[in-house]
Amino acid sequence: MARRRRVAPTPREPKPGRFAWFTPVWRFVAGTVAAAAIGTPVTIFVTKALDGDDPNPIAVNVVGNPATVEAWADVQFRVALPPDAQPAEPPPGDCPGIVDWAHRQGGTDQKDTRVRFSVQGLADQGILIDKLWAHVVRRSATPEPAGVEIRCGGPQGATEVRDVVIDLDAKRPAAVYAAKAEGRLPLFGFTLQKGETEVFQLVASTTGTVEWLLELELVVAGERRNVKVSNHGAPFRTTAWQPSRRYQVEPGTDYWSECVNDVCRENVSPATFRYTP
Repeated sequence: MARRRRVAPTPREPKPGRFAWFTPVWRFVAGTVAAAAIGTPVTIFVTKALDGDDPNPIAVNVVGNPATVEAWADVQFRVALPPDAQPAEPPPGDCPGIVDWAHRQGGTDQKDTRVRFSVQGLADQGILIDKLWAHVVRRSATPEPAGVEIRCGGPQGATEVRDVVIDLDAKRPAAVYAAKAEGRLPLFGFTLQKGETEVFQLVASTTGTVEWLLELELVVAGERRNVKVSNHGAPFRTTAWQPSRRYQVEPGTDYWSECVNDVCRENVSPATFRYTP
């Protein structure tokens, strides 16, 4: 079973974003820390078993806005807005703000979804986490029509960081490590002692449209448990739909461009954006 490098937990880990909520079989224990990167409060939700005598086995922390993750600073983010989107305000100009704005309009991650999450052991005994799945809530084999695409960021010479990947089109989408070890992909799994933390960058992709949750399978004191993690109370959403119209801020620029069937014009005002297909 593959062992990953452990990262000592600190109050600055991970970076800020919209944080995950757990399924109803787990209670919430919330703590707030200062987010040093952008100065906004971060709420950490810790799993709690319904049995009051049972200690918290793990804490899972998910960054909901991948554009705030330093390791993905050079990644291009693409979000397809709903076909009936009518934003009350124009999008901002910075990539983290653009991604948040697009998701607030009901947008769906286009091509793939990136999730950075950490898992910390809280139990006195070791915890085996041997599976990570995408629990599919709803799936369409063909991409469902969407509205315009909002795009920001892009490659600037750096290599994309992604520790684990999930093929959402698989019958039961399981996470696998992205990098080979000794010529093969190692099986996903690790053991956490109390206070130890594992941090992952996950990329999930589809050729259709999928709504899904993260599901961790763990063994505590010989008992197998499942923990489902959502994206701030809602499923993660990923689509392969390719809109004909997109609006984008290219890396290194501070203006918007409009592209229709890959024919682009620069310096377009957000006030003139056409959101209907």
